[in-house]
Amino acid sequence: MINVFEKIVELQQTGGDGVLVTVVEKEGSGPLPPGAKMLVYDDGRTVGTIGGGALELLATRTALEVLCEQKSRLKRYALSEQNEVVEGEPTGMLCGGRVALFYEYLPANPRVYLFGGGHVGQALVRHLRDLDFHVAVIDSRAGIDDAGLGADRVLIADYDRALSDEQVPEGGFFVIATHSHRFDYALLRRVLTSDWKPRYVGVIASKKKATGFLRDLKTELGSGADLRALYMPIGLDTGGSSAAEIAVSIAAEIQAVRYGRSGLLHLRLEALAE
Repeated sequence: MINVFEKIVELQQTGGDGVLVTVVEKEGSGPLPPGAKMLVYDDGRTVGTIGGGALELLATRTALEVLCEQKSRLKRYALSEQNEVVEGEPTGMLCGGRVALFYEYLPANPRVYLFGGGHVGQALVRHLRDLDFHVAVIDSRAGIDDAGLGADRVLIADYDRALSDEQVPEGGFFVIATHSHRFDYALLRRVLTSDWKPRYVGVIASKKKATGFLRDLKTELGSGADLRALYMPIGLDTGGSSAAEIAVSIAAEIQAVRYGRSGLLHLRLEALAE
């Protein structure tokens, strides 16, 4: 027997979102009793049941609407003796049952793509792991996955090809912290020119390195390039120079962007903050 709750955990671990449909009220004939659950995925697949039939088909369509709106809702239905379904408050003119369904939107954990599994990267994973982020570490060095990172996913691939055969969800958080300035710039340019529509792109850099990268970006992409998501140098100005302290400042900055906090002192170049 399929356990809906186990499937919800699997969904969250893979970074997906879905809708949990639960029977919360039932009167007269109808589907399963209150507490019956059905999980609806973004492609229309379902796990579990709320009784089958026309109501379940209608509930699946409604769940997909909830996924688009990203907002939970409660809906009531009236059922005729012929198992026809009428949405909205029952009128009393139907002699079948009545049922209420709660559509609970289950948001995907925000995705962080961390390029570089070095000391700072490893420390950052430890912080993000406790903040409900889905963390993928990408590194070109074989054996980095043996470092006990604790990430949701570790991908060993060349930086210029990593994720190219995947559908990267929009609004992700990207952290660039490789072992080479050359790789850092190539990745920065790649992320900014992709169709990934990142919400945040952070690059570990000194002021000098950041200024040079910004100059090169404007030369290659033009002065009209959209750099609003770019935080370079990365992190809030929390102080400290150890890998753990740098990771704290990065995690704090990601949280600030995630929740739309303003008025914080970022390390990013003033030219990017305008």
